[in-house]
Amino acid sequence: MYLAGIIPGPSEPSGDELNHFLDPVVDNMVESWERGIRYSCTALHSPTCLVCDLLVARKAAQLAGPTSHFYCTAYHCWHRSTCSRTDIQTEDWVLRDKNEVRRYAELWKNAETSVERNKLFSLHGVRWSTLWRLLYWDPSRQIVVDTMHCLLEGLAHAHFCEFLGLTADSANRKSDVVPAFKHPFLDINSHKPPEFNEKDVRAVQSIHSLLTEAVPDLEGSDPELIEDHVVDLERRLLMKKVACLQFVSVGLGIEPEVMHPGKKVYKIHWVRLLLAWMTDMPSFLRSVPYNFGGTKAGTVKADKWCTLMTVYLPIALISLWGEGSVHRNTDIADSRRATLDHTMALVSAIHITCLRSMMTDRADAYHTYIVKWIRDLQVIHPHAHHRTNGHMALHVWDYLQLFGPVWSWWCFPYERLIRQLQRLPSNHIFGQQESTLLRSYIKAAKLKYWLNRPSCPPVFREVKWLFDKFVSPSINANPSDGCQGHLMASTIKEVIPEDLRQLIQLQRAVLHAHTFHEGSIYTRDSTHVGNSLILYYPDGLRNVQPIPGTIKYIFETERGVCFAVQHHLPSDSHSDPFRHYPHFPACLFSSALTQHLTIVMPEWVVSHFARWNFSAQHIIVVSLSRVHSLYLTIVMSTHD
Repeated sequence: MYLAGIIPGPSEPSGDELNHFLDPVVDNMVESWERGIRYSCTALHSPTCLVCDLLVARKAAQLAGPTSHFYCTAYHCWHRSTCSRTDIQTEDWVLRDKNEVRRYAELWKNAETSVERNKLFSLHGVRWSTLWRLLYWDPSRQIVVDTMHCLLEGLAHAHFCEFLGLTADSANRKSDVVPAFKHPFLDINSHKPPEFNEKDVRAVQSIHSLLTEAVPDLEGSDPELIEDHVVDLERRLLMKKVACLQFVSVGLGIEPEVMHPGKKVYKIHWVRLLLAWMTDMPSFLRSVPYNFGGTKAGTVKADKWCTLMTVYLPIALISLWGEGSVHRNTDIADSRRATLDHTMALVSAIHITCLRSMMTDRADAYHTYIVKWIRDLQVIHPHAHHRTNGHMALHVWDYLQLFGPVWSWWCFPYERLIRQLQRLPSNHIFGQQESTLLRSYIKAAKLKYWLNRPSCPPVFREVKWLFDKFVSPSINANPSDGCQGHLMASTIKEVIPEDLRQLIQLQRAVLHAHTFHEGSIYTRDSTHVGNSLILYYPDGLRNVQPIPGTIKYIFETERGVCFAVQHHLPSDSHSDPFRHYPHFPACLFSSALTQHLTIVMPEWVVSHFARWNFSAQHIIVVSLSRVHSLYLTIVMSTHD
C-alpha cells in the first residue's frame, strides 16, 4: 500500500478545493501515462479506479452529491424518482458518455464568474476535476462502488435500524417472558448434595429457569435483545452461589479447564461456562455491541455490521419469524414471514459479497437478491424511502464480474490505516505534521521488530500479547508465537484416555490443548468450545457435504497432529427453517453427538462454525467459511 498524502484537518475541503490535494498524485500518473510503464495485468485495461464511499467519490470526481438528482455516476439516471428502478439492463439506461461529461467539466472550468459556474453545475452536476488531466479518465466506469460503505454501513444500517426499527426505544419495551425451550437438567431433588439447604435447591431451579429463559418481546422486531439479554443473564447468574452454579455445570457435563494444578476456580468461571453452553462461537469471530441499537453503543462500524449480518441477526430473525415459529394469529405470522424473506434477500446478497472467492453464478445470485430487496422495499415497509445506496448496490454486480471478490478492492485496509494515522499525535501544522507522523510510525515499527527478535528479554516476551492487543487489537500478527511454544513444550507422551486409546490403538501419545493450522486455531472442547467446532469432509472426501463436529482431543503421533472428533447427528424429525435461504449457510442439526470418536486430519477441515441452541434437541450450525459457500441443507445421514 502506497500512502501518497494526508489531507490535514480539522475540516474537509469543500467544492473544488480537493483538486489541489489530488494534483501531486495526478502529476505522477500523467507522467507515468505519457512516458509509459509496463503493468503485468490490469482489469480490462483500466489503469485507475476510484474506490471510496459515495460522498467522497463525488467530491474527488467533482460530481453532484449522492442525494442530488444526479445520483448515479454510471448511467443517465436523472431525478430521485427513478432511484427505485431495477431495470438497468434495458435500453433506457445507457452509460454516460465520458466525452460529454468532460465537455461539461471544461465548460465549468472556463466559466468566468461563480454565478455562471453554479448555474452550469445545477444544470449538468459536473465541476472540473484534476482527474480529467488523465486522458483515460472515465468516471462512469472507473468510480467503483465500495461494498463496505454501500452495503454494510449503508443498506444494512438503514434496513435494521430504520426500516425494522431496531433501536434502543424498541429494545426498552417490556413484555412477558416465557421459556424458550425445555432441557432435561439434572434433577436437584433426586440428586441433592448433603450440604444443600432448601434455599440452595431454589437457587438451582432458578438457574435452570435463567438458562432456558427466552429473549423478551418475541413478537417484536428486536434481535439485538439477545446480546443485551446475555449481559443481564451474566449479572443475575453472578448473584448465585458458587456451589449452585457448579452443581448445574457438572450436571450438564461441563467444567472449566484448570490451566495450572491447584489454581482456584472462581464464580465468574462457572458463569461464563454456562453462558458458553448456550452459545458457542470461535474466538476469531468479532463480538458485537451488547447495547446495539442504543445511543451508548455509538456508531456500529462496518466489521461489526459484517458479523451481525452474516451470523447473529439472521439466526435471531429466522428463529423468531421463520417456519415453525408461533405467533398470535396467522396475519402476524404472514407479516413476519414476508418481512423475514425480504430481510434475508439483503442478508444473502451481503453474505455473497463477503466471500473470498467469486464466480459468475454467485455474482448473478447477488444481483437477483439485491433486485428483490429493492423491488419489495416499499411493499414490506411503506414508510421507507429508496436511497442512492440501494441503486448503487445494483452496480456492485458489474464490479464483481470485473474485479472478482470484494476483499481485493473494498475499503477495509484503507480505513484501518486511517484509524492508525488518526491515533498518532499531530498538531496539524504544515511541515511538522508529516515528520511527526513518520517518526511515530517508525518508533512503533522498531518496537514491534524488537519484541519479535529472539534476543528480546523473556520478561518482555511474556507480556508481548498485551502490547499486541493494545497496538493492533484486531490483528494477530504472529499467532503461532503464543501457542507454538506450548506445542513444542508438550513433547512428553501421556497416558491417553480409554476412548482415545481404542481409536488410535496406542497406549501413549502427545496430547495438546490447542494447535494452529494454516492460520486458524483449533482447541479441544474442554479448552475453548467455540474453537473446537469444525466443519470437515468425512474421510477427507471433498465430493460430499462437510459435517459439523466437536474436537474432543488433539493428539500427535508419527503421522503428525490429528483431531479426535465427535460429529453432530443429522436432524430428520424437525422441519428446518433455514432451508428456504440457500445462500445463508445455516442448518439444523441434532444437539446429540456420536458416542464414538473419528480421526480427522487438519487438512480435511473446511472452517469453524457457530453453534446456537435452537431447542433442547436441536442446534443451529452456521458455517463461518469465507471461501466456500456451503449449502448445509443436504445433511449426510450416513455418518452416524
